[in-house]
Amino acid sequence: MIGVYLGFALNNYGEKRKVRKQAATFKTMLINEIQENLEQVESVNLYHDTLTDRVSMMLNSENLMTDFKKFRFTGLRPGIVNSSAYTTGVQTGILQEFDIQLIQSLNRLYAYQNNYDDYNSTMISSFLAKDFPDEEEEVRSLFTIINMNMSDVNNFERELAYSYKEILEKLGN
Repeated sequence: MIGVYLGFALNNYGEKRKVRKQAATFKTMLINEIQENLEQVESVNLYHDTLTDRVSMMLNSENLMTDFKKFRFTGLRPGIVNSSAYTTGVQTGILQEFDIQLIQSLNRLYAYQNNYDDYNSTMISSFLAKDFPDEEEEVRSLFTIINMNMSDVNNFERELAYSYKEILEKLGN
C-alpha cells in the first residue's frame, strides 16, 4: 500500500512540475507577445499623431484644394497586434495557473485589443468604400472623418499601451 501511495505521490509531483514548467513557458510567450504588441502600438501611434496633425492643418488651411493636391497620403496604417500566446493559454487551460486578478486583467486587455482590431477593420472598410473627392466639401468631409477616426485610434492606442505596460509590470517584467 505504501508503494502505491508513493507511486501516486511521485506521479502527482511530476505532473505539478510539468504544469509549472508549461506555465513558465507560457508566461515567457505572453510577455514576448505583449512587448511586441506594445512596440507596434507605440510605433503606429506616432504615425497616427503625425497624420492627425497634418490633416488638422489642412482642414484649417485657407486653400484646402491646393493643399489637398500636394498632400501625399501614406495610408491609415492600422496597428497589427497579436493574441496567439493568450489564445493558446486559454485553449490549453494553462492560463488558469495564474492569479485570478491577472487573468481578469489579461481578459480585459485582450477584449480591448479585439475592439481595437475591430475598429481598425471598420475604419479601413469605411475609408475604402469612399469615392475619391473632387469638390472642396468632399475633401473637407473626408479629412474631418480621417481626423475623427485618428482621434479614436489614438485613444485606443494610448489606452492599449498603458494596459500593456501595466500587465508587463504585473508579470514581473
